[in-house]
Amino acid sequence: MGIETQAEFISRLDESLKTQEFVKLTLAKYRGTDAALNRIVIRAVQLKSGLKLSFTYCYKTQEIVKNYLIEPGIEIINSLLGSEFMSARLFTPDQDIQVEYNKSKKITINLLKPSSTNLYKTIPQVHDRKKTRWIESENNLYLTALGVTNEQGGIVKSMEDKFRQINKFIEIVHSLLESSGLNQKSEFSIVDMGSGKGYLTFALYDFLNTISDKRVSVTGIESRKNLVDFCNQVAASVEFEQLRFDHGTIKDHRTEATDVTIALHACDTATDDAIYQGIRSKSSLIILAPCCHKQIRKEIQPSGRLKELLKFGILLERQAEIVTDGLRALFLELSGYDAKVFEFISPEHTSKNLMVVGVKHDRAIETAAILQQIKDLKNLYGIKVHYLESLLFPDVLLSPNLADLI
Repeated sequence: MGIETQAEFISRLDESLKTQEFVKLTLAKYRGTDAALNRIVIRAVQLKSGLKLSFTYCYKTQEIVKNYLIEPGIEIINSLLGSEFMSARLFTPDQDIQVEYNKSKKITINLLKPSSTNLYKTIPQVHDRKKTRWIESENNLYLTALGVTNEQGGIVKSMEDKFRQINKFIEIVHSLLESSGLNQKSEFSIVDMGSGKGYLTFALYDFLNTISDKRVSVTGIESRKNLVDFCNQVAASVEFEQLRFDHGTIKDHRTEATDVTIALHACDTATDDAIYQGIRSKSSLIILAPCCHKQIRKEIQPSGRLKELLKFGILLERQAEIVTDGLRALFLELSGYDAKVFEFISPEHTSKNLMVVGVKHDRAIETAAILQQIKDLKNLYGIKVHYLESLLFPDVLLSPNLADLI
């Protein structure tokens, strides 16, 4: 059956949504007053508040996402078509429907072959999620907004490693939450120190709140204001109501209490600032992926045979990384945590692949033994003070004998 009027096209759009044959709709050939707007791409998404039409407004330098209930969304499409947008294309698995208005506002509607035989239905079925991945790429608005996936839900080639990293991170966090006992709680809080563009922050929130059906508040701390504003806009567009991003540094941030502290690739001593914040806020779980190790590299003053070995720059650099993170693990143990150090993703995907984890316990701390290990390690490498040490025990700069300060 042919389609001749805009009303018939809108009726076909409504029908495709009801029968779950709707793939997407594009509005193009913009003739409105906003010179920066090019087109609008519309998809159906299942959010916690219900099924919505998600409008992605594509400007020359940015994209803005707005979500509407189905009926109001269809009304907006109807009002824009033929007035501000002279072209529309409805994509379904069986056919495409192309609408064109000429300069005289005369409408032409053509029924075309489907653009791809592999197009999937974009009304997501919440319980049909594949089990092979923790985070799916299809129908994932925040991954598209972050540039990990394209409009069809495919993974952008340059972001394939990032997507693998995201899923591996979620797998590890799920395991750590179980070992810490937090997985038994329906509500808890997370602070992500140095959240950057929020790739892992969004995925973690999605996994815990949408997939695992918990009520978890997540706060990202980031020093770059433009990234904070961008991430807050994306969080609002996908209705992640308990996800927010705050502007500030890890060192200056103050959280009175939080269940989980995360710092991924915080540079040099910023990782130590995050550890200190996690210990101070009594986190049950501290998760770190350190980046750069400049402070201890400058501190190392080896003697004897070790001096001969570390005269080679690359060996000194790698040894500094091992010593820095080894001491961090010991200071976590000294603060009442079971510490773990391991690779969380293959080095072929990223060189920043070491993870340091602290899980809070209530056992007696073997203070004397841990202090001796710290002392021996510092003496071996000629280290006076580890930066984390100065945060946990400020008077250490006045007395090199840490045992006297505890």
